[in-house]
Amino acid sequence: MKKITLSGLAGSGKSTVGKLLANKLGCRFISAGEISRQFATEKYGVDINTFQKICSEKPSIDVELDKYFEQQGQKLSNFVMDYRLGSLFIQDGYHIFLDVSNEEAARRIKMSERGNEFLHDDFNHKLQQLNERNKLMRERFMKLYNFDFTDHKNYHLVINTNIVDVNGCVENVLKSIK
Repeated sequence: MKKITLSGLAGSGKSTVGKLLANKLGCRFISAGEISRQFATEKYGVDINTFQKICSEKPSIDVELDKYFEQQGQKLSNFVMDYRLGSLFIQDGYHIFLDVSNEEAARRIKMSERGNEFLHDDFNHKLQQLNERNKLMRERFMKLYNFDFTDHKNYHLVINTNIVDVNGCVENVLKSIK
């Protein structure tokens, strides 16, 4: 039974690494980010940045989503989940933090299908938005759960994705879980 969670800042590679890792392990991939984006669009008609602000004002939304992901973690096995709070809510999992610089994260998001998450084309504005988004998430989770998802002590493995590519990340995880 494998329960692996990937946490990290926006643009750190959680989904990319998670999909490849799940494929290599022959298990399901669950993307908290995609589920949250879908929830934001369907229920509130907003993008992820606006949704983050709504969640800051209405903590019950975070609680609802986190309860859903916690339940998934309890009832399922053999999965890789990209979920910032995985190490808090999925107690029997193996928890990984993917670290990245804000500059690299902004570049990755711009190049991805999620490039529309930025409101401005100017790189400095992108960095500012990314910093604000990460700061808001950290503050929300600290206030709501007294949990710092950026604290490396909460993880079994930390990988700097500025210097380790996707395949290297997957190999590091596979070595680490054996």
